[in-house]
Order: sequence, then C-alpha cells, then structure tokens
Amino acid sequence: MNKKFDYTPLIRYTDYAEKKYIKPEKAGDLKEDMELFRKNGQEARKIFTQIAKSLEEKLDNFHVQKISSWMNQAQIARPFLWVFFKREDESVEEPEFALRVFKNEKTKKVGISLEVGFIERKIGKNTLERQNKVLDLPIEPPLYYFVQYKNSKDDCKLQRIEGNKTNREILLKDMKNGLIRKVLVKYDVEEISKFKTPEDLTQEFLKGFRLLMPFYLKTKEI
Repeated sequence: MNKKFDYTPLIRYTDYAEKKYIKPEKAGDLKEDMELFRKNGQEARKIFTQIAKSLEEKLDNFHVQKISSWMNQAQIARPFLWVFFKREDESVEEPEFALRVFKNEKTKKVGISLEVGFIERKIGKNTLERQNKVLDLPIEPPLYYFVQYKNSKDDCKLQRIEGNKTNREILLKDMKNGLIRKVLVKYDVEEISKFKTPEDLTQEFLKGFRLLMPFYLKTKEI
C-alpha cells in the first residue's frame, strides 16, 4: 500500500502568514525560531512544487512557471503560495491558469484554489479587458468570482462572490458602470489533507480545469 503523502509542511506554513522573517545570524535570541521559520518555508515550497508538477504531467501544453517564494521582498511570509501555468504560445500579459494555497478562516482547513487570472506585475494594455471577459459566460457553483472593486478602502482586497445568474447580472452592471477593476473565476479544493497522494489531488484539479476552461478560452478572444 502506498504511503500517504505528507502535506503537513505546507499546511503548517500557513500559520506564518504575514510574519516577519529575520536572517538567523541577525536574529539574536530568535535565531532558532528563524531557522525553523526558514526550514518550514522551504519545505512548504517543496511540497507545493510537487503538487504543481503532478498537475503539469496531466495537462496538455500547459507548463509550470516559477513557483512563488515563501516570503516577499520585505521578508514577510506570504499568506499563500501560488504558481501559474502557461502555454508556450501565450504572452505573459494574458490571463492564465493558476494554483493558490488558501486557509478557510472558519474551518482552519488548508486548501488550494484553481483560477483563471493574471500576474499583476506583468499586466499589459489589454490584460484587464481580456480578464473581465469571464463575465460574458454564465456561471454556477462550485465556481465563484473573486472581484476587485475600484476605489475600495483596501485596493488589494478581493471580494468572494458566489457564481450564479443573479450575481453575474449585478457584476455586469457594476462593470458597465465602471465600478470594477477585475474579476477572477475560481474553483476551490477545500481540504488538501484528505487526498492520499498528489495524483489524487490532481484529479480534483482536473475537474476544476474542465469547468474553468470555457472562461479561460473566453479571455483569448480579442
């Protein structure tokens, strides 16, 4: 019998979200804590890489891009890890598929979402126009929207909105009125620890790929 895959490092690392990392040699009394911090970050990234590579093996023409680091440039632990999947004929400015780690604040369970989105730092002239074409298609659960409104108190905050006909119509109206900056479409795998292997987890992601594919293809229309 195959041994169950150990997701623990990835799950455990979500507890470090938004905490400051200090190089151990400069951390004084916190040296051991920072060594453990670094070890956990590195192990979490390794586990996430294995998960992404397992999915890549089942995809045609989509390739894993650079896995996010476990901390940002300010040496703050990222609240989640992510990776984008890109076709060779695709510009880096176009919407792509991505995996993102998340923690359900109610259940405290760690999951991974699959989305049609784009890399903010690679945004181009037509990126937002392409991305927001996802509203052109009807939607239903388990898919949902992640919406960024303009002029919000927190410009980085994305609001989760259930994917249904009523909400789509509201968002289309808000988009027409210039209230929305971007709309992502997402699919959640709520609890990764219940999957025995990355291969089992991949099968769940593939369900999401099939549901999200029409939205992804819509972003390719000019």
